[in-house]
Amino acid sequence: MKILIAGEGGQGVQTIAQVLAKAAFQEGQKALYIPNFGVEQRGGASLAFLVFGEEAVYPKFNQADYLVLLSTRVKKRTEPYQGKRTKVIKRKNNLLALKQILALTQLVKKETLRECLREKLGEKFKDEEF
Repeated sequence: MKILIAGEGGQGVQTIAQVLAKAAFQEGQKALYIPNFGVEQRGGASLAFLVFGEEAVYPKFNQADYLVLLSTRVKKRTEPYQGKRTKVIKRKNNLLALKQILALTQLVKKETLRECLREKLGEKFKDEEF
């Protein structure tokens, strides 16, 4: 499965990609996460390429199975990775995006994802939010 998460720096694109990849890895899947962003910390385009599978995975892909857009400003940057079968998820909130990815893909167990979110975000993460 290939997922591209796209947004602007500061929206949590890289954080949710790391958490999703870690959760999959903890469940025994092969998971690869490749960050792609400029030198800007906030406001610049931020992309995260994720590949999951039971066999060895390769980090580069031409078309995403799922494209998560957290900002419409990066839509043009993601067009080369969209195909006829790409499912597009549009959310401004990264936790809502994660919930929708989980609902559509059943990629990992919700509890595994919660544990990874708790570990990554610490006290910023509230269980009732997810």
